[in-house]
Amino acid sequence: MLKLKNQYKRQDVFLCTHDAHAQHGHRVSVYHTMHRKGCFPDGCTYFRWKCQQLEHRRKCYRGYRHVGRKCFGCKFFDEEKFTRNLRRSPDIDYAQFLEDLEEFEDWLLDAENREHWCLGVVGSIKPHLTQAWYGGRPGKPVREHTQLSGYLIGFKESFIGRTHFDDPTYARIGRDMQNRLKFRAGDRVEFKATLVVSEGRLLFRSLKQIAWLERGPEQEVWDDSRALVARATGTTLERQADKCVACDQGMLIDVLDRTDAEERFHHRIFCMKGMPSAALCTYNTSCDLYGQTCSNRYYLSTVSHRP
Repeated sequence: MLKLKNQYKRQDVFLCTHDAHAQHGHRVSVYHTMHRKGCFPDGCTYFRWKCQQLEHRRKCYRGYRHVGRKCFGCKFFDEEKFTRNLRRSPDIDYAQFLEDLEEFEDWLLDAENREHWCLGVVGSIKPHLTQAWYGGRPGKPVREHTQLSGYLIGFKESFIGRTHFDDPTYARIGRDMQNRLKFRAGDRVEFKATLVVSEGRLLFRSLKQIAWLERGPEQEVWDDSRALVARATGTTLERQADKCVACDQGMLIDVLDRTDAEERFHHRIFCMKGMPSAALCTYNTSCDLYGQTCSNRYYLSTVSHRP
């Protein structure tokens, strides 16, 4: 039996000096480096767009608050060119990584976009939320629309055909399927599905012929009534704190920003408990009620060790 890891999601190989990665110790995934940004092996070149009006705190005559692609050709538009170096982590065997990556991509070439028999152990299940931002121009305040598009199952271990993955894989299912079958953490389930790659993740779609080999312990399960309450009372956080990503009440959501000249996509943390920030999280004080700890101990421990 073949045993593989998803080499695309490794964050121990490359370090990028771009400011956007500072909060994660400048670690970047292999997929981001090699495929999404294409900055392997020489680093990335990017352009910083500037507006002479906005820099001097003057209003844009078109009503925009940020510089975007629709600003090209404007007499106040300018840009600067920057180059950021890409470094290898000193803690890995780079030659071994290249061998592992080649083996993984050879397997993926045959497995992607094909249907497989799969077996997975459910580690988590959360609502799949998407968000859009509108407005933002003079007289039009920013509005948010958050949609429940289904549910995302996280498998902590899975078998795809005869290939064993002991790192996370995912399945996206619809609202009707979760309301009917009630997946929960600890389930050991066999199914048939199509494998795709989404932002470097191995993702199962179109699940069918589902059979339970073992059900997880009794617990509160996600359904539409619970998920819609979380959608209405949750908050979108600007900063992606590590403890929020790992929390059972936090998730990364896709955000479509339509408030400026250019449509932009972001990833944001959505807290289903409505906490205002990671630093002000009080979820640990309710751990007996909610059953797990996602606390501000992480924040307090870092504060206590600051000079």
